[in-house]
Amino acid sequence: MFPELTGIELLHIAQRFAPVILLGLFWSWESWAAFKPFDRRIRYRHAFHNLLLAVLNVLFIGLLFGTAVEFMSQWSQEHNWGLLHQLPLGTIWKTILAVVLLDAWMYCWHRLNHRIPLFWRFHRMHHSDPHMDVSTATRFHWGELAFSTLFRLLLIPLLGLESWQIILYGLLVYFSTQFHHANISLGRLDPLLRWLFVTPDMHKIHHSRLHQELNSNYSTVFSCWDRLARTYQMRPHLETIDFGLPDYDDPHWQSLLGMWKTPFSSPPPQPDPDHRKSPPD
Repeated sequence: MFPELTGIELLHIAQRFAPVILLGLFWSWESWAAFKPFDRRIRYRHAFHNLLLAVLNVLFIGLLFGTAVEFMSQWSQEHNWGLLHQLPLGTIWKTILAVVLLDAWMYCWHRLNHRIPLFWRFHRMHHSDPHMDVSTATRFHWGELAFSTLFRLLLIPLLGLESWQIILYGLLVYFSTQFHHANISLGRLDPLLRWLFVTPDMHKIHHSRLHQELNSNYSTVFSCWDRLARTYQMRPHLETIDFGLPDYDDPHWQSLLGMWKTPFSSPPPQPDPDHRKSPPD
């Protein structure tokens, strides 16, 4: 069956099944070699709420935007709009450039989510998770996903992105986000790998309660953006990091209803990027 499928069709199949397969693999890794000890009952309840939220998000965003990404990509291609359509490059080089540009945009978008109060209202639900594991990679408010999709629709004609390039980058994002949110550590391999990619140890810093650490390490796939923008940060004794946001420690905020209500609650102080607070020894 598979030899008869085109490359784009294979990407669409991978787009459907990769998130579930990767989730199972990293969940198994966490179960076998967890970085932080976990209570089994809390872990299952925590994952159930996060994954139920993710399923509802897929249905809602699909209903809201449908084939908008595919439409914008086809329109851009038919009208020869966008940077990539103007460059005299082959398909491989255009694809590499598309992935790099999309990842650069993801860095900018992530940082904007921490700097702009309206966006932070929605993004803080992701950071309010006190038990970071692979299921946290799926924990995003539908409002944040809607804003993200709208901006991506504008980005498609500007860059001249084709739908399959977006799917390809999406697969990289699925792998990277589940990998670096997982409750695992690569040990001595982590410092080597994070010269190029975002790793679990690097992203743990970003989920810290300390403002200085919370406002660092924004990269999604490639770690170079934090180094270039001077937002890269690491520290020893990662086992002492406390995840979550102090204003959302009440169990109510970890329920499905509580997560939905997070952006509309009385907002806690927005993370201050200029605030400096030293991590514990």
